[in-house]
Amino acid sequence: MNMKNKKSWLFGLLASLFLVAFATGCTESQGQEEQEEPDTEEATTEPEANEANETEDANEEVETDQQVEEETEEAEQPTEESVEEPAEETTEETPAENNTVTVGTGMLEVGKDIEPGLYKHEGGVFYWERLSGFSGEFEEIIANGNPQGQTYVEIKDTDVAFNSEGSGDWVKIDDSYSPQPVTTFGDGSYIVGKDIEPGRYKSTGGDGFGYWARLSGFSEELDDIITNGNPSGATIVEIKATDYGFQTFGSGEWTKME
Repeated sequence: MNMKNKKSWLFGLLASLFLVAFATGCTESQGQEEQEEPDTEEATTEPEANEANETEDANEEVETDQQVEEETEEAEQPTEESVEEPAEETTEETPAENNTVTVGTGMLEVGKDIEPGLYKHEGGVFYWERLSGFSGEFEEIIANGNPQGQTYVEIKDTDVAFNSEGSGDWVKIDDSYSPQPVTTFGDGSYIVGKDIEPGRYKSTGGDGFGYWARLSGFSEELDDIITNGNPSGATIVEIKATDYGFQTFGSGEWTKME
């Protein structure tokens, strides 16, 4: 083989090697690109998955917050079972207060020290008098009494003075006076229909003569006496519903008959 042919053959061999190397490099490069593409896709997919997870986490947090708020609202809102109905207000009826007017014993000027009206004394007074002046003369005594037990006196606006001896207070009686009527009583003065019931009563009688009177008022003037009596023993009296009062002493105990 001459030198010229030897160079040609060597050149062709180098060219063939170059082509093979080039082809091999392209193939490896393409394979690497194909291998890198999945990585890119995975890299691209993973952020999307992360974003989805973050979105789900955010949604779960929102739902959790909403659930907490709903539970809080439910806790704050009173349920029908937990709401306690206000207790019904009960108003007890109390009797109207009696604006009691009281005065003591002694000499009192009518219109200044004592107002006109009907007065009651529970006992303890042994003498009283309605007066037309302060001279102390007998003629100025309009009416008087020596009560035993409870008593009533009607002081008129024409009276000048009222005098009483004893202890305790006089109490002015008004329309609110409403005791429970009784059917058994002793000495004293009584309002028919308030202190005692009307009806037929029998007395046990006392020692000696007693006294009773059916009255149309308590002024102790003669015109107030409907009828009266001085029994020396047991007696029976019909007290009518039209009578204003009944007065008795020294006749023992009175009891309503059936």
